[in-house]
Amino acid sequence: MKRVAIALIAGLLLIGCASVTKTEGVKVDREKVLELKPGVTTRQSVLQAFGAPTEVSFENNEERMSYVFKEKKTPAYFGGIVENDVISREKKTVLEVVFKNDIVHSYRYKSSEN
Repeated sequence: MKRVAIALIAGLLLIGCASVTKTEGVKVDREKVLELKPGVTTRQSVLQAFGAPTEVSFENNEERMSYVFKEKKTPAYFGGIVENDVISREKKTVLEVVFKNDIVHSYRYKSSEN
């Protein structure tokens, strides 16, 4: 009886060792970001490398494309039935590319984790 209880507890602990991952947006590969060259890289090359942007805006003859990617990992227990949002971790990556005449003028890449 004691062995059955220990096996049951061990089984429940193994079931509890899982996490749920939720993603949102376009994943930005850091290696591709490093290939961007202001004054050289075209708008079409950016679209081929990263796909459709999350947001596009225009200001002062400049086009700004933003790529935002969020990944949230939440510990889950009992086969994913119970999620613990209190200790979840979120990683956010943002790439903003500014174009002048369809050529990359500048870009900003930021990655943070909570």
